[in-house]
Amino acid sequence: MRASVIMAIAAGMYVMTRWERDEPAITLDGVMGALFVILVIAMLDQGKTEPIARGFAWIFFITAAYNALPAFTNALSSAQKSAAAAAKSNTPKG
Repeated sequence: MRASVIMAIAAGMYVMTRWERDEPAITLDGVMGALFVILVIAMLDQGKTEPIARGFAWIFFITAAYNALPAFTNALSSAQKSAAAAAKSNTPKG
């Protein structure tokens, strides 16, 4: 996988984390910063600097995934609660 793709996924997880924390998910500073970082990683993602770009991309990805973990678990628990409530309301009484 290309390092720039890994960085784009990490930026998406960062947006999801901010959205889950009730913070403004997309800000001008955030968009400009993400575009700059993805551009720099994409430029490094060729030739001799490709391993460096991949290393930085995976570090950003791991950090974003660690910060997004509570958002994932909250989304899963709320989905389980709504599924359980829907299943309970669909059971026939009698």
